[in-house]
Amino acid sequence: MNKTVVMILGGAVLVAIIVAMLVQAKLSPSGDKSAGKPTVDILVATKRLETGARLKAADVRWQAVAEDAVFPGSIAKSSEPDLKNLSVYGSPVRRPIEAGEPVTRQALIADIKGEGNFMAANLKPGMRAVGIAVKPDSGAGGFLSPGDRVDIILSYTVRLTNATRDAGATIVSRNASQTIISNARVMGVDQTSSEENRQAKVAKTVTVEVTREQAEMLVLAKDMGKITLVLRRLGEVDTAETVTTPITTDMTTSEIMRKLSEAQRKAQTITNNVRVYSGSGVQNVPVRSGEPPEDASVAQ
Repeated sequence: MNKTVVMILGGAVLVAIIVAMLVQAKLSPSGDKSAGKPTVDILVATKRLETGARLKAADVRWQAVAEDAVFPGSIAKSSEPDLKNLSVYGSPVRRPIEAGEPVTRQALIADIKGEGNFMAANLKPGMRAVGIAVKPDSGAGGFLSPGDRVDIILSYTVRLTNATRDAGATIVSRNASQTIISNARVMGVDQTSSEENRQAKVAKTVTVEVTREQAEMLVLAKDMGKITLVLRRLGEVDTAETVTTPITTDMTTSEIMRKLSEAQRKAQTITNNVRVYSGSGVQNVPVRSGEPPEDASVAQ
């Protein structure tokens, strides 16, 4: 083959290789342009997080991004390197976060333990928050703080009809009380929802976490009588024996009232009826039994 032709072909191949390299460099992803730039590890979601979900370690991971592409409010590894123990864990999500999206502080209700209107986010699923007006004698003497557990007792006046008064004489005369809600969580005392402030104070309103049915019960109980909050021991859990509470009434509380009721019952049981004939009419007259006087007689 002619040397000139070979040289021309070789030159053409060399030019083609150079052109291909230039085209590849021109069309390379823009990310390659940032090669060598500093990166930052930030917190991103590993899955979609719904509104109200509480952030936990399984929901996030570290992702390296260019330092100049970091979102404002991003949580950087440099500030909290321990992924298993981040300060934002337990914070509710303010809005949905997609998988791979940076988890910013603006997307979290991170100050849930501080003062503010974060009670709705702190409610457990399906639960409601209800405020109860209290006084020192009905609110554990002021020794209530957010995070405490209480039993809610209703004291009320029993309205007995004529038909039930005699039948229920040994059970209740007028007053009764009962635990209507057990182990309710105190969410706020007045306008404070912080669990860190444990200083005792006399509150006017205590907000408790209850179910929807219990919320309706509390609203009704406010009209029935007096509500008292009883502080529970820390960590105490209800058992099968303690869930069902005995009846508490004035009759079960007072020994005097029980004795009076028993005396009244005996007085009613030792009476007899005397049949009195008057002309063509007959009438049964109840009289106390006992030794009749010697001159007693029955009209015929």
